Amino acid sequence: MSLRRICLILLLLSIAAFSSAKFELKAESGVSMPWNGSLEMGGSESTELLDRNSFRAYFVPTVGYGFSQEHLIEFSLSHFTVSSSFEATNTEVPYQYESAFRQDTVLLTYRYILPDLDRFSLQLGVQGRLSFKRITLSGSKEYDHKVTDFSFGPAADIRLKMNDRVFVGLEISTGLGKGNGFVDVFAGLHFAGPFYYIRVGSRYMYATNSFDQNRLSLSFVNFGAQFSSSF
Repeated sequence: MSLRRICLILLLLSIAAFSSAKFELKAESGVSMPWNGSLEMGGSESTELLDRNSFRAYFVPTVGYGFSQEHLIEFSLSHFTVSSSFEATNTEVPYQYESAFRQDTVLLTYRYILPDLDRFSLQLGVQGRLSFKRITLSGSKEYDHKVTDFSFGPAADIRLKMNDRVFVGLEISTGLGKGNGFVDVFAGLHFAGPFYYIRVGSRYMYATNSFDQNRLSLSFVNFGAQFSSSF
């Protein structure tokens, strides 16, 4: 077979794949509330890192690519920082310190779209999550450390149709890595349009890290909305 014929076949295959493809753009924004955060250093008493009153805005953009009406690949980026202050004078050893937590995360998700039932749809797949974290303590407690971790595990998107425009959504992903793991759960309502949908709900995220005989535990509750458009 000549090189010209091979190039022609590849071109035809790429055109066929592109014609059946669907691109998605998503933007999620809202308010994140720290739920729990602690750092255990060398097996000693844990140090608080997050104050529940430290609300912060967040924004997560996502690019998706669907093909053959059965496969969906999504790529997301997120950046998040939160600072908290702690003070106690009625303890045996009074303390006053500030904590700063920063996290940059890259997510890559693949889902297989199962055939829809009458009022129920399901997507099953896997998710890889790469996170860059930094914890800083200043004041009566001094600490500064950077953590990079990668987790991998299953992901699922479950939707229950209420009517032609509204359905209930549940999104779950979890993963494990070397010395780390996470659980991410979203629940909310989806409002569908002709080429877009808007979802509103809450998300709970929990993550752990073990490094240098230290253990980091963090959890957040997010309240927000996501706009998604496909073309």
